[in-house]
Amino acid sequence: MSANPMPSAPPDPVLEQAIAWLVQLRAQPSGVAPDPALQARIDAWRAADGRHESVWSELMASEAQFQRLVALPVAPAQWQQPLSALNRSRSRRQSRRRWLGGVALGLGSVALASLAARQAGLFDSLAGQRYATGTGDQRRVTLGDGTQLALNTATAVRLQFNAEQRLIALEHGEIFIDTGRDALSPRHRPFLVQTAQARLQALGTRFAVRQQEGVTRLSVLEGRVAVDPGQGTRTVIVPGETVEIDTRGELRRQAIPAAAMDPTAWLDGSLVARDMRLGDVLAEMARYRHGWLVCEDAVASLKVSGVFQLRDGDAALESLAQALPVRIEQRTRFWVRVTALNSR
Repeated sequence: MSANPMPSAPPDPVLEQAIAWLVQLRAQPSGVAPDPALQARIDAWRAADGRHESVWSELMASEAQFQRLVALPVAPAQWQQPLSALNRSRSRRQSRRRWLGGVALGLGSVALASLAARQAGLFDSLAGQRYATGTGDQRRVTLGDGTQLALNTATAVRLQFNAEQRLIALEHGEIFIDTGRDALSPRHRPFLVQTAQARLQALGTRFAVRQQEGVTRLSVLEGRVAVDPGQGTRTVIVPGETVEIDTRGELRRQAIPAAAMDPTAWLDGSLVARDMRLGDVLAEMARYRHGWLVCEDAVASLKVSGVFQLRDGDAALESLAQALPVRIEQRTRFWVRVTALNSR
């Protein structure tokens, strides 16, 4: 016997009728008992032939399994395999397309588009999913819609994905996003990032967002991002721009090349400074270290340009000591102070 599927095989009339009954049964409003007359007709059909009952029982069991797969809080790679196995078993009777179409209709008041939304939202069992990194750590995550999410040091986000939207709430820290096409969704859901100061909407975009004390900083590399500070205004930020949004909803825009620090160099494990205050450079380095890293006021305004490796903070500090009139006081690995070269 050939194991190959036979799409041209004639439909099974018993299975066709079972699916038709299921469609009518699931068309009843949610939470409402089935129509007694309809239920009586189904029961009579099942009792009329032993094969009717067998096919009906198999159909109900398969529908229940399908619904459990859709409801499981797992990634697509984990549910696609059992779903494929279920589809293969159905193809022994008829083509997979006919079977899935029937079962999808059989889900009743949840229409096919809604089912597709739930499938696309299997990763949306991620709704409420939280990702976080510790000090000095970074993490990269691929979301179910194809979005690439990178978390910088000491960062936490919470996903709020559903059938209407894809939203990332940035609790603290810094993220980089390369938005996915949301191909599995029956409609294109807006991609949003919520911070303490604004809601950002990606318009086909690669961008970085940082939540600082009282300020959201947005840097757009590709596409555009609409900024809504919640005051009835909406500003679109274009590639090459960095914008800071404060607690009053005011925006301060700057070209990325003119910024003192490259906003996305951390993705490569680097800090790229352009004529940047030493105090600010050390504050950035401190984000990736445990303990205390400060500098004297006397040297805080010295200007620094260069590329520093964030994964080797001690080497970065030593390079500062070689380039500037400063010295590094390090009593322990957790207590470091940068002082003037001639200070005691």
